[in-house]
Amino acid sequence: MAACTIFFHIPELVASLAPFLNTKDITHLVKTNRLLSHACGPLFWSDLDIHNPDTALALIHSPSALQALTENLGNIRSLAAETNFIAHYVIGLLSFLDSHPLAEVLRPSWVPSLTTNKICPASLSFPPLTNLTQLYCSLSINLPCGSQWSADQLSLQLCWFVSLNPGLQELAVDGLRLGDDLVLRVIARTISRLHRLKHLTLAPAHKAHVGHCVAEILLFNCPKSIESFILDSEIVSGPTLPGRMPNDLDRDEGPVVVRKAPLVNLKDLRLPEHYAGFRAQDLCSIMEQCPVVESWVVPCVDNEEAGQELSDTLQRHCPNIRELTIRAPGKEQHGPTVISIMEKMPSQQLEVFSFKSYREFLPDRMMMSLQRHSESLRVIRFDNCCRIGRQTIMKILTGCKILEEFVIDGLAHFPSRVDLSLEDAVEFKWASTRLRRLQLVMTFGDFEEGGMNAEGSWSWSENDLHRWSLVEKFALQVGSLRDLEVLDIRALNVATGSTVSSYHQVPIPGLVTLDDRSKNRFGFLDQLKELHKLKELGGSFRVSAMTPVTGTMGAREVAWLSENWSSLRAAEFMPSNHELSMIPVPECLQELQINRSDLRISLQ
Repeated sequence: MAACTIFFHIPELVASLAPFLNTKDITHLVKTNRLLSHACGPLFWSDLDIHNPDTALALIHSPSALQALTENLGNIRSLAAETNFIAHYVIGLLSFLDSHPLAEVLRPSWVPSLTTNKICPASLSFPPLTNLTQLYCSLSINLPCGSQWSADQLSLQLCWFVSLNPGLQELAVDGLRLGDDLVLRVIARTISRLHRLKHLTLAPAHKAHVGHCVAEILLFNCPKSIESFILDSEIVSGPTLPGRMPNDLDRDEGPVVVRKAPLVNLKDLRLPEHYAGFRAQDLCSIMEQCPVVESWVVPCVDNEEAGQELSDTLQRHCPNIRELTIRAPGKEQHGPTVISIMEKMPSQQLEVFSFKSYREFLPDRMMMSLQRHSESLRVIRFDNCCRIGRQTIMKILTGCKILEEFVIDGLAHFPSRVDLSLEDAVEFKWASTRLRRLQLVMTFGDFEEGGMNAEGSWSWSENDLHRWSLVEKFALQVGSLRDLEVLDIRALNVATGSTVSSYHQVPIPGLVTLDDRSKNRFGFLDQLKELHKLKELGGSFRVSAMTPVTGTMGAREVAWLSENWSSLRAAEFMPSNHELSMIPVPECLQELQINRSDLRISLQ
């Protein structure tokens, strides 16, 4: 027998192909011959997505679909599900066990007995689903069948479901009732027995607050195999450990133990937000057990001294950090804490730096910290930015040579906070020539009205000619970014005190128009012809905001875009959802849509 034939006679080997095949590939194999049809047919079930509530209910109400599901439970490796499926599956499993007792599948005393109402099927019977390696589940979706079950019941059901799959490597659950002591104890014990678990993401319903102890209990009940731990929530004060009472349903399973031992594979850590701030000893005791962590969401600390102690702990115990994310601004000491961490890390190690709601603080120290990692930084993001200085921006663009993503978002609706001008942007040559994504907010200033002579040629003042020369330099800077895939430049005219409510109302002069020397018109679109990889163009490029002074889009520009930017898939020429708003599409954009049917003229 040929080796290829032998391969397809071994179900375990065939199952290993699933992650590398799409539906089209599997269909092709199934249609090849009888052997491949029999061997590869089960691969259709390896990845099952019934996260949509309508899909789940349609499955539950279809006898033929339920029969097919029952026959292929053993082939499912990855499952995305929601409340309806999990609840009905457990009901069906309990029914199956009542009629087919299995010694290897025992029902814990804490699993609730549930029933379905008259809207749902009355008889369900499912054998155990035990071969999952990936499970993504949401318990927070409203039930079309009505609120038949409590959050506690659903959480306990899910824990039993999870425990039946000891081979799980990825587990993500949204909507757990982490505020209940019994549920928390059961979850902790359950994940401690998943000895192959690598990635764990948990979130309570609606990001509800959890007790101070929850993160520590769950983290230190993870197996040593854990590589990423994410608990998306907020912390409030609470007891140290969830206590047990003599009549608790899990009284026979012993206490929950927080095992303080190094998590030798944990590389990605995100603890809950704590807006009041972690105490230094609480946070340091956790980080001391994470010796190989590389990606860390920096929590708030309760004072600046705690921040210093934390940075010292990281320097001693966490030498491999390469990604720092700051999701909440917290108190004033949050910024200095982050800077202190960057200063004490090994130089040229930080690769990703993301700071939400950044407000310029200690600019000199921040610039020095960024410069300390200028040869390693690949991603810098300031999402929902409150204020950032021009020196910091230009230090990044002129110093970070391998930077691939630079995003400043949020300033475009607050003109008074914009500090970067056209003059600043072109003062020095950018060193970040490997950028794939660039998003900036800046001011371009105002042009004078200009004038048109009898021959139809424009005349410009000396100030305008100087400004046009600056725009050309800016276009050359952007045009040199040959790897650029996403470009988002948002312009605000605040230099002359203009009142602007949105960047949509301001056009960037000359950047998407072509030069016309016969009429003394300036345009620098041709300077961007090397951006062959550009997929998305966003920012101040609304056609409705363009004026004769700053340049308008016409047939020449449409032809240029069609010819030179073949990779472009979306451009912010029109408002989002303009079709629903019945906003007329300009003639030039209608022509562009004819030439490039694959190009969206808005970002949504």
